[in-house]
Amino acid sequence: MTSFANMTQALGASLPAASGAGAGGAAHAEPEDPLAMTHIICNLLENMNKPHPATSASMPYDIWALPSCSSTLQNPSGQSREYSSTNSTSNNNNQHHSKEDNSSGSPGTSSSVSITCFRCEERTPTTRCLECNDLFCHECCHSVTSDCQLREHTLLPIHQISPIGVRPNSVNNEKEVYCELHGDPVRFYCEACVVFICQECTLWVHKDHCYTPIKGALDMCRVGVLRAIEDTKTGTKAIKTAIDRAVAMSKAYEKETAEANMKIRKAMRCYAQAIEDREKYLLDKVEKLRQAKMNELTDHMNTLRGILAGLAHTNETLVRSMDSEGLDLFMAKEKGRAQVDYFSCMFKNMYMTEERIMFVPPNYDLVDQLKRQCDVQSAPASAMHTLSSVPALQSRQSLLSLQSMQSAQTFPPLTSYNMSSTNSLRSLPDYTRSTNYYDHSISSSMALDSNLPRGIGQAIPGYWMSVTVRPTRSPVPGVPMFSFGREGQDEGQVSRPWGLCVDREGNIIVADRRNNRIQIFNSRGEFRTMFGSKGTGPGEFDLPAGITTDTYGRIIVIDKDNHRVQIFTSSGNFILKFGSFGKECGQFQYPWDVAVNTLGNIVVTDTRNHRIQLFTSDGTYITKFVFEGANPAKMLKGPTTPRGVCFTTSGNIIVSDFENHRLLMVDPTLSKVLHCVGREGSGIGELNRPSGIVTDDDGRIIVADSKNHRVLVFTAELRILWAVDLKSPGLDDKDRPSDVALTPDGYLVVLFETLPDTARDISSHGKQYIKVY
Repeated sequence: MTSFANMTQALGASLPAASGAGAGGAAHAEPEDPLAMTHIICNLLENMNKPHPATSASMPYDIWALPSCSSTLQNPSGQSREYSSTNSTSNNNNQHHSKEDNSSGSPGTSSSVSITCFRCEERTPTTRCLECNDLFCHECCHSVTSDCQLREHTLLPIHQISPIGVRPNSVNNEKEVYCELHGDPVRFYCEACVVFICQECTLWVHKDHCYTPIKGALDMCRVGVLRAIEDTKTGTKAIKTAIDRAVAMSKAYEKETAEANMKIRKAMRCYAQAIEDREKYLLDKVEKLRQAKMNELTDHMNTLRGILAGLAHTNETLVRSMDSEGLDLFMAKEKGRAQVDYFSCMFKNMYMTEERIMFVPPNYDLVDQLKRQCDVQSAPASAMHTLSSVPALQSRQSLLSLQSMQSAQTFPPLTSYNMSSTNSLRSLPDYTRSTNYYDHSISSSMALDSNLPRGIGQAIPGYWMSVTVRPTRSPVPGVPMFSFGREGQDEGQVSRPWGLCVDREGNIIVADRRNNRIQIFNSRGEFRTMFGSKGTGPGEFDLPAGITTDTYGRIIVIDKDNHRVQIFTSSGNFILKFGSFGKECGQFQYPWDVAVNTLGNIVVTDTRNHRIQLFTSDGTYITKFVFEGANPAKMLKGPTTPRGVCFTTSGNIIVSDFENHRLLMVDPTLSKVLHCVGREGSGIGELNRPSGIVTDDDGRIIVADSKNHRVLVFTAELRILWAVDLKSPGLDDKDRPSDVALTPDGYLVVLFETLPDTARDISSHGKQYIKVY
């Protein structure tokens, strides 16, 4: 390998010393002859392939002195390094001089050879133009724009010596590749830099890298390519096998889907057939009772008509006997009296008691159990054998539960009842007013079987994944991610809304109170549909308030000023309604909020009656809990006014006491208060007009603390966790959070309510009352 130090040493041995050179070699007495310059270059070319002296092998190499195209970056001052040579001697008799080079040994430096820059004729050249064959120093080449640069000539470091007009890589062999940095043939492959390098590069630039000889590297690369080809073949085969397996699985899945559909229809047909058989039996029995009763009444009326005819004949006989004299008159009188007594006795013996046919309704808890029979699950094939035994076990457990509930029920037989017009009615249970039937059913079933399923609350009823409340996403407190629902009467606009919920599809459903309608938005707040209008008929509202959905997707709405509850399909079609104005069980006085558990039971806050009431999924009354007298904390300022309500994950019921600034937890049987927390204030553990409530699936309770303009998050035991400030821009103190819900991702959806006078103000029309945090 040829280095610049070797070339300069050979040059020093073959060329005469420059006249007038000092001991340091830093200046020249006179310019060099152009013929001498040509002679120098020819000698350099001749010595490139000659053997190098042994002393040159130990010459050091300074990587920092390498000139390159980026030398201006490596030496910002623009000044080239100056190298000096020592211990040099010269004579004027053209004798060869010997020198010991104590410089850095870097390429492009000169020792005692009198070579100067073509432009300045003072400094030592470091660069050569390949086209012009002129030598330039570092300053003239890089600091001043030269003609060579303007003409885009090839400028090379001076150590890359090659014939004039020939590229360095084509000096000896066109197929051989040369190092761009040193001009030497490449011999190694650097794995770290993925380049070919020369011997000089291994000593300096790539000395710490992992490199191998080119021939061995090429062989290993070919081996790697062959292995990659084999891997591609193996991968292709494996992917084709996986595709075949996926196709087979899809066919098997289609087959299993068809089989599951057939099994579901068959299983449901058994239930449907049993219900149809029971229905037919009951209808036949009613018809038989009717026919028997009608036959009996027909015979009774025929007998009465016979008695009536007999009495008429007796009457005519007695009238004719009035003209008789003597003994005939007495005989007619005795005979007539006997006939009247006979008919009277017959009439008394024929008196029929009034009878009615009464239908005893089923236990609606059994209906809820039937709705939850059977299930479809997706599981690995290895677990199918284990899962196959689960439905049978569940069926047996459900059967035991149903039997326990049936045994606890005291059904009167379906038969004819002997009743008078008044007393008999009082002796029988009135299923339109009394609650003993259902209360007895629930209490007895719980007493007999403590393992019966207990309905629990869900953040989104019927949603298939667990929902956990998350912190707000905005870094600025009170600023929502987006808002919607401006004041107005058009589509997507609201007027004093109160109720809010999220269904299992992620839609946001709002009770637009003053517009007397229900509006449905998608998860991005875009209007989808609405239903309802002002009125008292089915599907009509008078200031709707609380709203929720159940596990079947039905929408349950509190029709507040109509004092009732209405149930709709997910698309807004009316299903049923229940409730009326009053204080009796099943009646309401301004109901406000509603919640549903996993069994479909519906709990309603009956504000003016100071109670909550529990109903089945079809609106049949179950039981109630009256808050009057229930004051464990001794803090009541007046009658308890329940506002928001929800079921917890343990089956309890949380109620917000609006006027008394507290939260109450009632047990699932609605028999006692378990916890009572909160007092009026704005500090930790204090509330100010708590309103809507929701729970997440981890048991946390989220409450809209309306007058404090915040949302509070509690544990399942009603211990405060954190608060979310809702004083967002665009709203003022009159706009208070009234209800809260959770999205399927666990983020807060808050509904703001404004005061009536504020809603009428034209300045409030730019506000948006539904915000997602």
